[in-house]
Amino acid sequence: MATMAPTEQKHEMRNGAMAAEPMVSFAEMLRALDPKVAKHLKFPHWFPRVYERKDQCELNQNERERFLCAFQTLIGSGTLGQFVKIHGEVHYQHGSQRFLPWHRVFLLLMDQALKTVHPDVSIPYWDWTKDQEFPPWLAGFTPTVTMPPPLSPITVTRSPGTSADLATITSNIPTVMGNGTFAPFSSSLEGVHGAVHVWVGGTMGFIATAPADPIFWMHHANIDRLWWDWQQGHAGENPNLTGTGPSSPVMDPWSYTEPQTRDITALGYEYV
Repeated sequence: MATMAPTEQKHEMRNGAMAAEPMVSFAEMLRALDPKVAKHLKFPHWFPRVYERKDQCELNQNERERFLCAFQTLIGSGTLGQFVKIHGEVHYQHGSQRFLPWHRVFLLLMDQALKTVHPDVSIPYWDWTKDQEFPPWLAGFTPTVTMPPPLSPITVTRSPGTSADLATITSNIPTVMGNGTFAPFSSSLEGVHGAVHVWVGGTMGFIATAPADPIFWMHHANIDRLWWDWQQGHAGENPNLTGTGPSSPVMDPWSYTEPQTRDITALGYEYV
């Protein structure tokens, strides 16, 4: 008799039909542990109230391996493919004032998914303003991401440009950060963001495939970090989203609204 993989385990229902067993992680089970029981047990500091997103170049070997392990596990479960699919859909997440808040939610949900595998893992950021080369520890990691039907699998490819070219792109950041109001800040930051996508090349060069590459998440974490830094000196400067479509304050396909994205500490993370 053939055996089934853990993600394909099934159980018999009363009417005789077979249903897929839901994919539940032990990390999720730990989070749901009865506080009365949990207080008598000792665990590593896995579930802090506010977790850290670190500079990728500061990660130690164990942190790198656990990030890549979690990323690969999300590929195997189909979770990453769903994220890639969503990014390829039209949610007015580019070319509008939704760009920064929408991707902040996107990153947050990816962090939550990673933590179902390893609770101590979160998306690191790639600070290309100072590390003007592709992270060497990622260079050999080019996974194939299974996509939801009828979409074809995506094998990550890339061909980074020169450090000089990246330095030219990132030299715009002081001008970007000097904008005093949200709309020009967001638009100019999105321009730099797009240029870094082009610099990496390959899978990162297309909206429909970019999140298949782990560097996508580190790149966007840096964009999010720059926005957070800018927010500290520009209180009250927020997206003007009051309508529908590209002006909608609801970060579809999720229920988060733009005001909920303004404080990363309230969302549960910080940059270090």
